[in-house]
Amino acid sequence: MEAVNTDVAYSPQVQRLAELSMFIQRHFLVHVTKKVTVNKISVPQFTLLGFLSINEFLNMGKLAALMGHTTPATTGLVDRLAQAGLVERFATPDDRRQVLVRITPQGIALVGEFKLDIARAMDEVMQTLSTEDQEAWSRIYNSIYQFCARKQSKR
Repeated sequence: MEAVNTDVAYSPQVQRLAELSMFIQRHFLVHVTKKVTVNKISVPQFTLLGFLSINEFLNMGKLAALMGHTTPATTGLVDRLAQAGLVERFATPDDRRQVLVRITPQGIALVGEFKLDIARAMDEVMQTLSTEDQEAWSRIYNSIYQFCARKQSKR
């Protein structure tokens, strides 16, 4: 494991945001872990389904890059999801060696259930905020999304 550089001095605001982000991520990760366990898939498998739910299809190399995994590790995730009927593999007509993966209707339904759970949780939080804070939260999340999407597109 690589040593963490503790000599870097971030502002108190950045340090507080890091603490808050970790707390919120743990909160939602516990919820997601419970939900995926009930559906007999892992968090990495759910993450892979999430990528496929917003793409018509992806090849194994691109999926591996998005996941931050090796191609063999991603292939194992796809194998288990295919056995569960949540994704399917297919070859392109132009190059039968090129294996592509797409989410099935069953996989789309499962991702939809998760999105609904997230929407419920977000709505619960939103109800505690002023209209001004709701708009600010939405604006900030959109900015974070744009930042992350740009970084992801470089993979």
